[in-house]
Amino acid sequence: MRVLVTGAAGFIGRHLTDALLAAGTLNGAPLQQIVLTDLRAPEAPQGSAVPITTRSGDLRDPALLEALFGTEGFDSVFHLAASLTGAAEADLGHGLSVNLLALLRLLERCRGQGRVPRLVFASSIAAFGGSLPEVVEDDTPRLPQTSYGTQKAMAELLLADHARRGAVDARSLRLPIVMIRPGVPSPAVSDRVAAILREPLLGRDVACPLRPDTPLPLASVRRVALALRALHDLPGEALGPSRAINLPALTATPAEMAGALPRHAAGRSLGRVTWAPDPALQAVVDGWPRRFQSAAAARLGLRASETLDDIIRSFLLEAG
Repeated sequence: MRVLVTGAAGFIGRHLTDALLAAGTLNGAPLQQIVLTDLRAPEAPQGSAVPITTRSGDLRDPALLEALFGTEGFDSVFHLAASLTGAAEADLGHGLSVNLLALLRLLERCRGQGRVPRLVFASSIAAFGGSLPEVVEDDTPRLPQTSYGTQKAMAELLLADHARRGAVDARSLRLPIVMIRPGVPSPAVSDRVAAILREPLLGRDVACPLRPDTPLPLASVRRVALALRALHDLPGEALGPSRAINLPALTATPAEMAGALPRHAAGRSLGRVTWAPDPALQAVVDGWPRRFQSAAAARLGLRASETLDDIIRSFLLEAG
């Protein structure tokens, strides 16, 4: 199996690479090579028994795609590269270019390689929006309220059509808010949510931009990586014509997140959580699902994290 991971230098991409290497197989076949690509060259894991190639570049560049695919092509593609909510909302042209044009060029190259690859796409809760029911399921109508969400919904439709035509064996996993990215804070909406836990655990104060009672669908990055790999191995007929399912999420509020922190205070000085509502950010999050479920995912064994404590323990283990 020759595998391509786009957006591989990112938070999810690094964990997905680790999950692939730990398993050593996809769909029962041994991994022969993993190619990692991103705008900046991903860091290859040390000591891998599977050959790893890293490439930096822009997927909108046909020369990069030609260099990546070469004459061998890929059996499987995990497409994680994206321009996130804030950037896509601030610059519509940039979001369209990264989230749709790059995908179109990637699909064109997949179609031209002479065999049908399996493609796993990281979609988002942002594909939903508007007046949502309390629980959002796979078949809840999508009416995204951000450009990023609209682009994700369009990408899902594009991939479903490619699967219908037999051009690509595509499948999309709609992700909740993925926790907890290490490192310095970023302006991404998901990271501002993650900061409610990360910053106090690292001894830094944080001002939460959301109302304390805002329901938020969350999942640990480890569970997301495992779910992406598991989705790859599922038969296409299990997914239905949309080829898209939700990853079930744990729902918690910022107040519950802050309340969980003292349970992990042993041996560390916790930062404080204060409240500084940001109406613009609140409006974005209020347009997202509050409770994110999927009967199909549950039936197929795709799960999110059980508790906030699980998410916190995973982060502390990684942070050392």
